[in-house]
Amino acid sequence: MTSAVVQFIGSIRLAVPLLVIIGSVLIGATFYESEVGSAVVQQEIYKSPWFGGLIFLLAMNLSLSTLLRYPWKGARKVGFAIAHWGLVVIIAGSAAVIHLSVEGMLLARTDGGPVSTLRVEGDLLEVAALGQETQQASLFIKDNGSVVPSHLGDLSLLGYTNHAIKTAHFTDGATIDNPAVRLSLSSDRMGQTLERWLAVAPASYDRMDIGPAELQIIQVHSGQELQQALTMPSPGSNAVWGTLTLNLPDMTQTVDVKSSVNQTIMLRDVELAIKDFWPDFRLDGDGKPETVTQQLRNPAVQLELSMGDATERWFIFGNPAFEPIRAQLSGDTPLAVDINYEISANAQPDAFFKVVVDKKGELHYAAKSSKGFKSGPLGLGEAVTPGWADFEITLEDYVPQARIERDIVPLPEGSEGGEPALQVATANGQTAWVPWGEPTTITTQAGDLYVAFSPKLMQLPFALKLNDFIVERNEGSESVAMWTSLVTLMEPQTGELTERRVWMNHPTWFKGWKVAQASWNPGDLAQSTLQVKREPWWVTGLTWLGSLMVTLGVAIMFYGRAVAKKLKFVGDILGAAEDNQDVGTKQIPIFNVFSNGAGKTAT
Repeated sequence: MTSAVVQFIGSIRLAVPLLVIIGSVLIGATFYESEVGSAVVQQEIYKSPWFGGLIFLLAMNLSLSTLLRYPWKGARKVGFAIAHWGLVVIIAGSAAVIHLSVEGMLLARTDGGPVSTLRVEGDLLEVAALGQETQQASLFIKDNGSVVPSHLGDLSLLGYTNHAIKTAHFTDGATIDNPAVRLSLSSDRMGQTLERWLAVAPASYDRMDIGPAELQIIQVHSGQELQQALTMPSPGSNAVWGTLTLNLPDMTQTVDVKSSVNQTIMLRDVELAIKDFWPDFRLDGDGKPETVTQQLRNPAVQLELSMGDATERWFIFGNPAFEPIRAQLSGDTPLAVDINYEISANAQPDAFFKVVVDKKGELHYAAKSSKGFKSGPLGLGEAVTPGWADFEITLEDYVPQARIERDIVPLPEGSEGGEPALQVATANGQTAWVPWGEPTTITTQAGDLYVAFSPKLMQLPFALKLNDFIVERNEGSESVAMWTSLVTLMEPQTGELTERRVWMNHPTWFKGWKVAQASWNPGDLAQSTLQVKREPWWVTGLTWLGSLMVTLGVAIMFYGRAVAKKLKFVGDILGAAEDNQDVGTKQIPIFNVFSNGAGKTAT
């Protein structure tokens, strides 16, 4: 019975269906990977126990198939054995690569210090509670938003979104006066209703841009301030974008910004060009200027000045606390010029709805639109038509002593923007969204849970410093030929410093780790992304040895007899007549335990 089982495991009757199953799984995994990504496929298929069992059974089939053909005499038998043992070695090496290798991305900058934290594939969830050990799990996110695994301790992982935003609401309970209101904006023509919170503090919630108009809330402390807030604002200067005053050694000139944008103005020997204007200036994630809103909150102007062979670029801000930024584009001598920028940055927008809280805590409103100005008392549930199309604004809630509570809310499907977030549920069914990279506290009846959804990181045993990033272009064109990272690798324990060059398809090795060029940012040449991978030397050796054995075995099977005839001194091993061999006449001693003396073996 035992001998029959061993022969079946080593037979072609098992090998054929086993190969069909494994091949079908690999084909399906290829299509599945295009939908969910390699991280999920690695976790659900290649690293799963059932797939590992299939591969182990294939290795057993190959091994027993080879052993049952002992003694290996004749070129075909020797080649068969070497090729099959080579396949077993390759399987062992592949399993070691899947389960033992580490791979991730390292972001380095020339203007930054040494980096040693590797961003590996996948994300990490950590859950901690008072008096309990911290629980951790590696997460893998599918394209449909489902999460693997689905539980961590008593916490259920319900889903994931790439597009979540932070919102806030206000509740009663602050120890000081902090008026907050919840307004609803409805439009029958547009078929929608929006709700927004406004609060005197924090300052970022005292006004909100809603496109063509602005919502505001202010608190006044006297009757005069109240009367001023409820009165039509006086018309401002015609210079709505402000004016620039240029002080040259022999003259002074004032220039209106709005009427001069994208124009060149000659002031004696100085050429002035106003390049751009931002009402609410800030730098985006790539360090480029942009405007957050169209309200004059932080106005800024970009201009260029030229005189002779000298050219300068200026950034001038409406906030007098910000010094102008000057950059010398050409020439060696700075221009002898001083520039002042004057603008009323707090000017009221063309359309607004303002909630005014008086010293008694009573509410009033002031609204401005293209149809005119109106003001009056504001009560709960009362609708006001500010004059913006058919919009109505209703006071839904009023909290005199408000404290802020922040929420994470997923955007509707198909929306753009926002940040990644993970939806979780506690044992009692309480749900919450946990933003990526920000620890979150979830208050439950059993106590607070501290949940962190963060990138999966690994500390390297060495540090890397990017000294320079070089981009080489093809002669006579702007097309990129090659990009190279010049790095210094540092071993902290011994203090060893090694300088290396890394470029595409030319990695370097350091202390058992491979460092390769992965990508670069055309908009930021101070940055380079490197792939760092650890693969033990013996794992690489197994895959190379297995490949060599398969190649050698196949060569012996097809060409062994011809070579044996020429090499007489190995003829007694490879040149024996295979047709007269009885493979059952001699067996490996270990099989004597299972054998009943049968002469037939598996093929």
